Order: sequence, then structure tokens, then C-alpha cells
Amino acid sequence: MSQLGKTFLWIALVGALAAVGVGVALVLQYKDTRQVLADTQTAKRLDEQTIVKNNAQITSLNADKADLTSKLTDASAKITDLNTQLATAQQQAKDSKDALQAANDATAAAQAKLDAIGKTLNGMTAEEVMTAKAKDESDLQATQAELKIMQDNLQTSTDEVAQLQDALRRSKTGTQPPGISGKVTFVDHVWNFVILDVGISAGVVPNGELIVYRGNNFLGKLRVTKVDPNDAVAEIMPDVKGDIQIGDKVLN
Repeated sequence: MSQLGKTFLWIALVGALAAVGVGVALVLQYKDTRQVLADTQTAKRLDEQTIVKNNAQITSLNADKADLTSKLTDASAKITDLNTQLATAQQQAKDSKDALQAANDATAAAQAKLDAIGKTLNGMTAEEVMTAKAKDESDLQATQAELKIMQDNLQTSTDEVAQLQDALRRSKTGTQPPGISGKVTFVDHVWNFVILDVGISAGVVPNGELIVYRGNNFLGKLRVTKVDPNDAVAEIMPDVKGDIQIGDKVLN
């Protein structure tokens, strides 16, 4: 074999060896790639399972979160209600305390007044005081009644004195107020006088003159000689026409 042939043989041998090496390398690389691919797919499946599991956990956590939020809202509402009830209870407690203090103050004041009354009573019981008070009130009422009677009597006497004084002044002239009206209650033709049912209280005075009539007939005049509060004695004047009778009317 020539030198050139040997050279080509070596080249072919080296190329074949190189090709074998490359093929082995490719086979090994393919196996590695398939293993990597299998590992990657396995990892992917694991990751997907993990994702599904995580999503389920997330969904559960969200549900738990919603439930907790609802419970928290309810708890907050209950806390607010409890705070309101607490504030109301505290205010009621304060009002009750103030009312109790006021009651205690009133009790103390009443006790002080009672003590003062006890000192004023000089050892008398309340029943004795009430009995004495009732007697004093009864005595006072009786005294006031007597005083009223005396005041009325005084007023009556004062009025009578005034009437008598006025009648005395007017008797000097025989002046009588207009509007006197009465009637004859007694007639004495022997002594020529009559008694009338009007007196000083009606304004009749001694020396005063009255006319006497029956129906529409004028009978004559009368001159008063004596008066009392509610009746009078009158002289029958000479110019009287006819007999004066009981019941005949008189006026001035």
C-alpha cells in the first residue's frame, strides 16, 4: 500500500472514530435531553398540582377571610352596641347617684328641721302639739267669729248713729228724702194718730210730712211725731178727707 493510501486510510479511520464519537455524544445528549424533558414535565405536573392545591388553599383562605370579616363586622356592631349600653348604664348610674345624693340631702334637711321642731316643742309629742294647735285654731276661729260679730254690731251701731244724727238734723226742718213709701198699720181716731210701717231706715224723721191715699184717691196729710228704725207714729192733719184705714198707702 502506498503512503498516500495509508494516509487516506488513517484519515478515514480517524473520521470514522470521530463520527462514532459524535454519534455516541449525540446519543448521550439525546438521552440527557429526554431525561431533562421528562424531569421538566414531571416538575411541570408537580407545579400544576401545587398551583391547583395553592388555588384551593387561596379559595379556602378567601372564604375564611370573608367569614372572618363578617364575624369582625358583627363583633364590631356588638361592641358598638355594648358601648352604647355601657354609656347608657353609666349615665343611669350617675343619675341614680345624683338622685340618691339629693334624697340624702333632703333627708338631712328634713332631719334638721325635725330636730329644730323638737327643740321648739319643748318635749311635747307631735300628738300633743297637734291637739294644742287644733285648740288654738278653734279658739282663734271663735275669737275671729266674735270679733266679726262685734265689728258687724259696731258697723250697725255706727250706721244707726249716723242715721239718727242725720234724722236729728233733718227733723229740725222736717226734710225727708224723696221716694218714701209705706202703709198704715194702725189707726186711732180718738187720739187722731196712725202708726206706719216705715221709719228712720227709710228716711222718715219727726216733723216730716207724708200724704196718705187709697187707690187713686188723695185722703190728706200726716205729720210724723215719733220714729223708730222701721216704724213711725204720725198725727192726722185736719185736712184729711174721710176716715183713714189700715192698709192705706203713704208717700212723700
